Amino acid sequence: MNATEHYQRTFAAHLRNPALNPPPAGVDPQRMGVYVRLLFNNVEDFLSGCFPVLRSILDNAQWRELVRQFYAEHACQSPYFWEIPAEFVQWLTARQAEVRLMAQFPFLLELAHYEWVEVPLLLDDTQVDWAAVNSDGDLLDEPLVLNPVMLLQSYQYPVQTIAPDTLPSEPQPTHLLLLRNREGKVDFVVLNAVTAHLVQLLGETTTAREALLQLAQALQHPDPEQLLGFGMTILQQLHTQQVILGTSAHRQ
Repeated sequence: MNATEHYQRTFAAHLRNPALNPPPAGVDPQRMGVYVRLLFNNVEDFLSGCFPVLRSILDNAQWRELVRQFYAEHACQSPYFWEIPAEFVQWLTARQAEVRLMAQFPFLLELAHYEWVEVPLLLDDTQVDWAAVNSDGDLLDEPLVLNPVMLLQSYQYPVQTIAPDTLPSEPQPTHLLLLRNREGKVDFVVLNAVTAHLVQLLGETTTAREALLQLAQALQHPDPEQLLGFGMTILQQLHTQQVILGTSAHRQ
């Protein structure tokens, strides 16, 4: 390692964790402190904006401890600020056993993931060809067109209800469908386990009838035809919620 590289590494190490790493020799501590505060505050401010609920449930010391650990430990792979939230979630996933606050807030990782996942859904450049969608088709027997920008996610905690005055004390398995609606905003739909399974099957089969019959088999339902009738109500709800956009206008 030459002198320039050594200087750069010492400089960067001090910026990341000034408590453990001294600044390069000969650098004015006050001037160095300006860079330390500027860079950390930029990252801290950005994360505060991306994870507002997570920020709101932690006091100032807890929040800065969490950000400081991320800032000191994680080597971001992207130079873009808008990708910092994904890097934060990746770090938290990998290092959750070493994050002290996880013991007090066991839902911390899931909450961070829930808040982050809105970003890739908003930025997804997939567009719907509405000319190929029949909004009034037969939802049971015609090929369905599902929202192409959605994510079915299961959590151990009800992340969508977490707030400073509503912190879960026990796990409560929660199934959420997060999707980008026709107006370009991200919505979430709370599903029970059966409907979550149905949505998964809808993405794997050609028609809702096939999906519902597979669901009946999985549930060992004694009367599959009865489940078809009940399933139509769910399909209509999913259509209203823009999970199902309609049926294919190009009949096979």
